[in-house]
Amino acid sequence: MRHQPVGPVENVECVYRSHGFPDTRLVLKVTTKTTSFALKIDRDSPTTGRLRDEFGLLADLHRHFDNNPSSQVIRPIYLSPTEAFFVTEYIDRPTAVDLIYNSQNEDQVAQVFRRAGSWLHDLHSSQPPLSYAFRPKWMTDSIRELIGAVPRDVADQSRKMVNVMFAEAARLKGTEDLRVFSHGDFHGQNLIVGQGKTIGLDFTESREKLAVYDIVDFLKADIFRPGTVSDVDRSGILKRNKDMFFRLYRHPINHDILDYCIRGRLLKDWLALWRVDHECSPFEEDKRQRLGKRLKIVFQGR
Repeated sequence: MRHQPVGPVENVECVYRSHGFPDTRLVLKVTTKTTSFALKIDRDSPTTGRLRDEFGLLADLHRHFDNNPSSQVIRPIYLSPTEAFFVTEYIDRPTAVDLIYNSQNEDQVAQVFRRAGSWLHDLHSSQPPLSYAFRPKWMTDSIRELIGAVPRDVADQSRKMVNVMFAEAARLKGTEDLRVFSHGDFHGQNLIVGQGKTIGLDFTESREKLAVYDIVDFLKADIFRPGTVSDVDRSGILKRNKDMFFRLYRHPINHDILDYCIRGRLLKDWLALWRVDHECSPFEEDKRQRLGKRLKIVFQGR
């Protein structure tokens, strides 16, 4: 408040608390008489530098997107001297996930995928791309670990899917694909759908990696949209929404690798929700059923 005199605080509301770090990472909505701010807290950041690095990256990206009429990042305002929190603007608009999960308008949802593709294309253009060999071992290792942690009937049910994934990994290993500066956690809650603008946030996981991984993170939300068997493509995503994403995302990625990684992510998410040590919430139970249906379409024929 000393940094930017905007009047007294009228309300503070917790709008996000980390599932993995509930005691140390959260976001508050701080409201004054004239405006609202987002206050991002990480109590470990003074030691790790996590928020300092993200705040600096936000400042750089804000300049990169400065003259872009449709793609933006959240505007950074203040980093505390202790680096335990920073402040950004607060935008009271739905996230991409809000609309993908809840909208009854398929055209509106398709436009969300188009706008997400456009925004990600612009982010992936912020630094020169590199060619990089695909290394699927991390995925096959994690699938192997998960299949050992689920009930026997689920493991048996998924054996064909796992064998297909392992064979395809061997075929694709070493294939050249595009490595770019990536968001690192590009799920739909980190993209705000504004009026004429799409705004990205939460860059704590940003780094150079294969471009397809950001795309997978976003497209997997598509499982919450209804569709018939003929509507789903080989990756497990609805053709309409995937096509809309690539209307404006135009970097030359390898689509065989993309489709493999989407299938792998859907399979991993499904197996993780079947772990014997995991108790599903009602939301997760619904998600598990949806994932199972998409995987059945992709791996067991149409």
